[in-house]
Amino acid sequence: MSSPSLSSLSFSSSSSSRSSRRIVSAAAATVVCALLSAPPVQAAPAAPAAAPASPGKARAVTAELALDVKLLNSAVDVPVNIALNKVESPAERDGSVLTAAVDGVDGQRPVTLVKADIGKSVTRADDKGAAASVKLVNADVNAPGLTATALLGLEAMSAEVTCPVDGAPTANVVAPAKLTVLGKPVTLGLYGPTKVDVPAVGSVSVEFSKKATTTTTAAASALEVHVEVNPLNLNVAKVTGTVTVASVSCEKPTAAASGSAPATAVPTSAPAAQPVADTTTSRAAVPRAAAEKERLASTGGSDATGPLAAGAAALVAGGAAALWATRRRHAAHARRH
Repeated sequence: MSSPSLSSLSFSSSSSSRSSRRIVSAAAATVVCALLSAPPVQAAPAAPAAAPASPGKARAVTAELALDVKLLNSAVDVPVNIALNKVESPAERDGSVLTAAVDGVDGQRPVTLVKADIGKSVTRADDKGAAASVKLVNADVNAPGLTATALLGLEAMSAEVTCPVDGAPTANVVAPAKLTVLGKPVTLGLYGPTKVDVPAVGSVSVEFSKKATTTTTAAASALEVHVEVNPLNLNVAKVTGTVTVASVSCEKPTAAASGSAPATAVPTSAPAAQPVADTTTSRAAVPRAAAEKERLASTGGSDATGPLAAGAAALVAGGAAALWATRRRHAAHARRH
């Protein structure tokens, strides 16, 4: 049997080499295209920070006067806006006497507007809720120019509101066992104001236990008194205004709003014909990753450059090894024949 000629061996070896190179090149091109066309994965956005909790609020006033005083010898009205034991959370105050010097009245000597055995305002606000209370015992409330009798005289009375975090706000008022208006005993009505008229002195309208609650707030005042008197004494011609006794209010704290749950990583589609390397990076990425990205950007690469290069190198090495093995097989076959 005749041995194959050298030219036929060379042709066979050359054909096999070209065939191996074509196979390796096609495989490399297929893998590189697959890597390039793979959709990039974007980093999940960081969850927003939780909103801070809103603290509760509470306010308490033992007695508050908002009066307008008209003088006999002047066309100017003198405002009297003053309060006894006015506090806001978290605080408390004890005080049983409220005096004020009113311009043009009694030579500007101090006028005692409120005098009591006990007067106390307390407020609280913490993570459990907010609350306010007022207690007043054996008190007289006066108006400038009224010297013969007290505007109001009352025994023990109190008001309290609560605004718990995990409950409905409440408002409560305890009525005085005894109340006098301009020296007259008065029985308070429960469904509207009680009006008292005193000849040559004036009129007073008293409303008991004004309360209001919502889902987050509560407010109460034990007495709200509308005054219109004509003392004609101590240079006072007329006094009008409002006196509020044992006024409290509160607002419950609000819990911190939790941030939304972080989204999972979602691949974004990219056209296979025009692969684009992902250039988005989460702001929460570590500094090393940011520095690496800047280095790649400065050389025209991207985060996908490294894996692609490694894959291509592996394919080329594999192809070279396959080609080398094919040539060895053909050389050995030639030597045998």
